Amino acid sequence: MTANPRIGLWFAGTSAIFFTRAFLFSTWVSRGPEVQEALGINTAQMGLLSMLFPAGGLAGILFANSLVHRYGSKLINTATFVLVSVGFIALGPVVESGNFFVACICLFVMGLPMSISDYIGNLEASGVNAASKRALFPAIHGLFGVGMLLGASVASFLIEQNISLSTSFIAVAIFVGVVSVLAGFTFPKHVEPEITAEVKAINRKLSVKVWTEKRSLLLAVVGISFIIAETSAGTWVPIALTKSGFSGAEAASAFGVFWIVITFARLFGGYVVDFVGRFATVLISALTTAIGMFIFITTGLPYVGLILWGLGMALGFPMVVSSMSDDVKLAAPRVNMIITVVYIGSLSVGPALGALGQAAGIYVAFAIPLVIMLIAAALSRITKPAVTK
Repeated sequence: MTANPRIGLWFAGTSAIFFTRAFLFSTWVSRGPEVQEALGINTAQMGLLSMLFPAGGLAGILFANSLVHRYGSKLINTATFVLVSVGFIALGPVVESGNFFVACICLFVMGLPMSISDYIGNLEASGVNAASKRALFPAIHGLFGVGMLLGASVASFLIEQNISLSTSFIAVAIFVGVVSVLAGFTFPKHVEPEITAEVKAINRKLSVKVWTEKRSLLLAVVGISFIIAETSAGTWVPIALTKSGFSGAEAASAFGVFWIVITFARLFGGYVVDFVGRFATVLISALTTAIGMFIFITTGLPYVGLILWGLGMALGFPMVVSSMSDDVKLAAPRVNMIITVVYIGSLSVGPALGALGQAAGIYVAFAIPLVIMLIAAALSRITKPAVTK
């Protein structure tokens, strides 16, 4: 329950932490080719490096629900963004020194609080969406797109100006940390039940229950398919483009176009959902994403492929989280479950694409998320609204 929520501020604060998390991540992936060169690693090793961020995320998400339940969203939000900012400040000099081992540690440490922030963001988004008379979920996720877009644009500019990784990462870390901590103070005070032994037992039972529900598990498959599509693009599109002749700045700009499309689709996606419904939105999204991937892989039209890829991918995961939240009583454990599955899946996509990319080329490796996206299309009917008791 939420006591007297100021929906406008709540919406703004929740959107802000989606924005800052994306801005930081976009800065990292946009300069991925430089990171790979500075560390002197091949494509397969880059895949293993990219695994460390979701590995830390998986460790963090295991405690996210209990931490937020005990200490509240505001305090945990502050702690997570302070920790990730410190990690990002340290990462720049470590990468420039060529220390692969310490870079791995930094990425793991950054991933841990970011998954907790991911959980907080989606939980608060579910709350403000339920409190509002309008569908706010796509717009909130749209701010993630704005962050990715601006992060890629700023990274492209800094690359052209020959700004070092260290300077770039320090500036971004400070900006993200300050904005995110301030945003957390807009979250309303949630009235939680007293944490007694009985309440703890009920919470444990609910947390186990959601992992046995057929609908939740199928929704998780659909959700992770869209996340794999997003992660594949985030880690490998800039690298793939540089290997095919694009400069680092051009690759970052192309990645920016990708997120322009995603941002536009998410900011205005609520109208689409209201018009065609959630199931149709997810089905169309999955098929459009698959078509975009196919064009990107097989033709000399990378921008066309990226536009369709981004347009299709934009609404998929927000609609899955919305589906998980149909029953308000089980929203928290179900959102925790889907975020956990996302990080488990993200652990495999980096090494899988890296290994196949090293053996057969990175464009061939994109066939993995393409096939998974077709599976999501086949399962999309599961996102129809559930009948709650």
